[in-house]
Amino acid sequence: MASAAQPTLASTIWSSHLSSHEGAEPPAKRRKLATNLHDTDSALEGGLDYGSITCISAEADSGAREFTLAVIASHLLAETDAVATVIDSTLSFDIRRLHQRLVEALQSRGEVDGQGKGMEALGRLKIMKVFDFIGLTESLTEFREDVEGGRGVAAVQPSQRASPTGPKGTIGDSEDEGEEMLDDAPSPSPRQQPAQKAPDAPKDVKESCGLLIIENITQLAAPLLKNNHAQGQALLTSFMRSLSHLTRANNLCTLLLNNTTTYAQAKEESPSIFSSCAARPALGKTFQYALDVHLLLHVVPKTAADARAVYGGDQHKRQRQRAEMVSVVEVLQDRRWGRVGRWAPFAVDVDGRLKDVV
Repeated sequence: MASAAQPTLASTIWSSHLSSHEGAEPPAKRRKLATNLHDTDSALEGGLDYGSITCISAEADSGAREFTLAVIASHLLAETDAVATVIDSTLSFDIRRLHQRLVEALQSRGEVDGQGKGMEALGRLKIMKVFDFIGLTESLTEFREDVEGGRGVAAVQPSQRASPTGPKGTIGDSEDEGEEMLDDAPSPSPRQQPAQKAPDAPKDVKESCGLLIIENITQLAAPLLKNNHAQGQALLTSFMRSLSHLTRANNLCTLLLNNTTTYAQAKEESPSIFSSCAARPALGKTFQYALDVHLLLHVVPKTAADARAVYGGDQHKRQRQRAEMVSVVEVLQDRRWGRVGRWAPFAVDVDGRLKDVV
């Protein structure tokens, strides 16, 4: 009979760990995606994290889409080879407004050809339209092949973007691929095929700077949970694990847009530090456990007078319409860096521009 393994003292393991790390270089500085809002970037210690999944659970009309456009513009203009991908299930992505944000940012930097530079930045943005959860998984598979295969948007030459059947504005689905395959000429026989050239040695590639946005995860996952909660939860969990691995392996900044719900009689307190906020993130707690950073976006009155007008009752009904509201982003969950409880206000003007609250 084999003897049991001898136990090892915890102090011995810890001493070995310390000795192995003596003289080691400090970890590299975390890469951040700035929102260009002073208070928000301060609360997030520089902005959104690369290599992490960030989810924004947002109330309606709280500025989530404007916030997303600002993040995309900041990412695309940070470097000349920065690429971004938007998986859109709402079919309402505002490209015109994004171009405006890009042109305004470029002009503020002193760029003369803001329009041309803005169009060049849009050329590094992919938009993949999906209609259900199956389409989401297929889009993520295509995205993974692009990232891990080194076939980014910036690597595609303008002459290669046009297909034989005419230009396309979006990523083709499997049916389009099947039609193109039927139109292709028959492949030559094995004797006629030229010898395949050995792939070139990989060149030095700097750290990935990709941005992936999924809008809206609730719209795609909620039907699965409603039809069969157990099976839907299993599919959603498996998808999030795959997304987490892809994000970390390629140092992506992954941003998910999520809805919120409000219960008339909730058993648990709202996760918000604001007592007036009754919003709760959709998709349940199991989904939240798969996130690295979870942000809640909602609106609150700007001043105490505005709060009295909004919550003061019938005597303030006339003032309620004139009350000024601002958006607030607060950190509900932070797996690594301990920013839970931090918050920052910002305002959205009539043209969709974000600005700090003065």
